[in-house]
Amino acid sequence: MRMYISVILALLAILSTSCVTGLSVTPTIPPKQPEPRQPLVEGQLSGLPDNVPVTIHVRTLVGQEVLWGKQQGSGSWEAVVTEAGGVDYTVTAEAAGFISEPISYTIHLSGTTAYLVREGQVTTQEASNLDFQFVPEHSP
Repeated sequence: MRMYISVILALLAILSTSCVTGLSVTPTIPPKQPEPRQPLVEGQLSGLPDNVPVTIHVRTLVGQEVLWGKQQGSGSWEAVVTEAGGVDYTVTAEAAGFISEPISYTIHLSGTTAYLVREGQVTTQEASNLDFQFVPEHSP
């Protein structure tokens, strides 16, 4: 009987040890970095019917596309441009069958702000009114 009790106690000791060591701890996964909200560039698209898709392109000065987005028709648009390809970019808006005025804007990033570039010089004007007016490509 003593041997039976000893075996039972040994089994209980093994089980209690395995229960404690068998616990798994789930590692905490650090939260993702929030999407950047700056530098923000924005403007208005006008002159387009609601069913015409528009593509906004942001490219480096050598033409490498770093960002693009689509929307339907006229309205406001915005994009966050980060320093993925430098600090100077061109912004264009394209719609099939239409020509935009202006054709493009050049912007310069400085910290959390995007500034308009005119005649090769960075201005103090923020890139918050990059408006594109569209006219039909073959207007009479």
